[in-house]
Amino acid sequence: MSAPAAAGAVAPAQARALARNRRAQLRRRARRIRRSVTALALALFTAAFLAIYVQLASGHDPALAAAARRQASTSVQTSTSAASTESDSGSTSESGSSTAAGSQASGSGSSGSSSASENTQSSGAASAVTTSQS
Repeated sequence: MSAPAAAGAVAPAQARALARNRRAQLRRRARRIRRSVTALALALFTAAFLAIYVQLASGHDPALAAAARRQASTSVQTSTSAASTESDSGSTSESGSSTAAGSQASGSGSSGSSSASENTQSSGAASAVTTSQS
């Protein structure tokens, strides 16, 4: 009976060698997974950084474009406010009333434009006007 048990049993030296091989395989697999994750993260970061760098280097900066749009709309509003100031002052000089009364007399003024025209007349500098449409 000892013969079949001896045939199924593995010698201690062989068991240690088998365990060593399995640990080495697990280490190689873990190292391969770590390297591939690191390489993928590095590739994605490099691609994103390169895309942003090329966009900025070519002059397409979204922050600058938003600032330019904001500045353009401010200048349009300022010129509109300056034009309404001229029309308001024309009606004011004719009627002899204040600027707010001049905008009310014209019928097309709003409280935002009358305050902007008052600021323009008092300070001599144009200011941004924000109005809401109803």
